[in-house]
Amino acid sequence: MKNFSLGILLRILMILGLSLGFSWSFLQKNVPVAIIFGFLQIISVVNLYKYVTSLNRKMKRLFESIQYQDFAITFKADNKLGESFRDLNNDLNAVINSFNQVRAEREATLHFNNAIIQQINVGILSYDAEGKIEINNQAANKLLKVYRLKHISDIEKQNPSIFECIASLKSGEPKLLSLPENDLSFSVTEIQMRGRKIRLVAIHNIRSELQIKELEAWQNLTKVLRHEIMNSVTPIVSLAETMKDIVENEIKANNQKEQESIDDLKDALQTVQRRGNGIMKFVNAYREFTSIPTPNKYYATASQLLKTLEGIFAQKALESKVKITYKVENDFETFIDIEQIEQVLINIVKNAFEVENESENKIISITAHTENGTKTIEIADNGIGIDKSLQEKIFIPFYTTKKTGSGIGLSLSRQIMQLNDGNINFYENQPSGAVFVLQFA
Repeated sequence: MKNFSLGILLRILMILGLSLGFSWSFLQKNVPVAIIFGFLQIISVVNLYKYVTSLNRKMKRLFESIQYQDFAITFKADNKLGESFRDLNNDLNAVINSFNQVRAEREATLHFNNAIIQQINVGILSYDAEGKIEINNQAANKLLKVYRLKHISDIEKQNPSIFECIASLKSGEPKLLSLPENDLSFSVTEIQMRGRKIRLVAIHNIRSELQIKELEAWQNLTKVLRHEIMNSVTPIVSLAETMKDIVENEIKANNQKEQESIDDLKDALQTVQRRGNGIMKFVNAYREFTSIPTPNKYYATASQLLKTLEGIFAQKALESKVKITYKVENDFETFIDIEQIEQVLINIVKNAFEVENESENKIISITAHTENGTKTIEIADNGIGIDKSLQEKIFIPFYTTKKTGSGIGLSLSRQIMQLNDGNINFYENQPSGAVFVLQFA
């Protein structure tokens, strides 16, 4: 500040000297010289004003940069005016750098938090009192089946039941909403942020979790049943075969009555043997259901999967007089065990061939596409469909409407899809038939 004060003193002395020169020239009636002194005096006064107010201008620039968060400015233009100006400029630049660092750290934290929100499987949605969406992640868009959300009312256009559920929820109150394709759990938390009320909604698809728990329960049950039934049936079958051999090879009939008794015994043993073999086949079906290997995943395209199906079912379509179409609306790539997913597709297409169909033009259509980021393969037929009372049971293990079916095909398919991070659902086809939808990650 010493140099600053000295600069002011020198400028004041200069103004005084110019004033004396102007007065002397005026008294001597030397007009040209007086004009020169007056002009220099005006310049000196302006210079003094700028010199004195330079600190105020610097502070104004600093405050404006803070107000508008513009930290690209630097202070160095007047370093040549002295050490005090250089020190002041260095301090102001240090303040600007501190604000820049704080802003950079804040933006990095925001990007990090946003990346976390986008990656979690739980749908996150927040909106203010006016319904304006502030945060929504990809999981929320996928569960709500919307591409972009700007206002909470956008949900009402797509799915009124979900909108009503969210709007009616109280803070801290969970609610379960069952939809044809998902079972969604909603919970809402209301927070006050800088005087504004924000509603934070968490959306969780619990259907896959319920299905996993259901499958685990069935697997545990089947393991116990398999162990107990095999331990009981194996010796029965073996004993029945031994007794049958004794009857056929060692017992000699002495009269007609004894021969009839022996025949009855042979029939009974054959029945025991037949039923024992049937139970063992049934247990093997349990074994198949509970012994799916861990997926060996590779990247595969939808067109690749459909091409495999086309080669498998080409001859069967000709023999069955069924028109089967393959369509890839927009191809996609997914990370799966190719052989396991092919098994699922083959099983569903095979079922489509076997359904009752009253139409003269039997059609099976297989379509691959993506919608709102969801990768999907749909298999539809125009058969008589599945009775509404049976639709909820078709994925239950060992439940079947076929006379010769084992009842593990669809339940096994769902288990395979879940092991490959996907899912399978059933819908009614219009005007008739069934649609099985395979969704991939």
